[in-house]
Amino acid sequence: MMRANAGALPLHSLHAWEERWPWVQAGMTARGDDDAPFDLRWFGAERPGAPDRWRRLREELGFATVVHAPQVHGADVLWHAALPPGILLTDPADGHATDRFGTLLTVSVADCVPVFLLAPEHKAIALLHAGRMGVAAGILSRGVRAVGAVGAGAADLHVHLGPSICGTCYEVGPEVHEALGLPRPDGPRPVDLRDRLRAQALAAGVPAGQVTVSTECTRCAPAGTWFSHRGGQAGRQVGYLGLRG
Repeated sequence: MMRANAGALPLHSLHAWEERWPWVQAGMTARGDDDAPFDLRWFGAERPGAPDRWRRLREELGFATVVHAPQVHGADVLWHAALPPGILLTDPADGHATDRFGTLLTVSVADCVPVFLLAPEHKAIALLHAGRMGVAAGILSRGVRAVGAVGAGAADLHVHLGPSICGTCYEVGPEVHEALGLPRPDGPRPVDLRDRLRAQALAAGVPAGQVTVSTECTRCAPAGTWFSHRGGQAGRQVGYLGLRG
């Protein structure tokens, strides 16, 4: 679903959306050069070069405003109206939504699922960071409701579930299965977060033909493609979604 871009930065675009709706910019950064990984984490003990890499990302994608937040594995989604230019760090949240052209929404991931939501007729978007706790807390439904602020219903939405850890690589305890609404196994078992999110999108009323799911796994992809927390890497890539203009 994502296609690597030719350019100075390691970007993978959600080309099907960008080709169908040329005013949409959607995609995800990748790990990049082994000698100088394109690590975009703002937070933590080590983040050398992160501010410069964020500036380069903003310049490459051509947006006046870039929005990011400290992520807390919750279900809060912030709506963004008029914002000043620059790279803006908001209050803690795990999702962003807007109908403003020129504002790029971002979430950082390294196994969690970046969830892209688009209401083309209303020109409104949301971008979510969905880990196991966010999925269990219903962040997908909160994202659907956020875009509904401009009158878009679930049937108007297109949803893409981006590169993340796959259902084979992500083994979790019985309590996680139970929190996700699955039968409680008798021990640790793999779980597929994208499958759960797809089910939640359909339950919310998004048509099945408007939900797409990446097959790329951040853990078992070829070495050097993505950052993976379970793979022992501290770095972060970001999903990004914006309305050009």
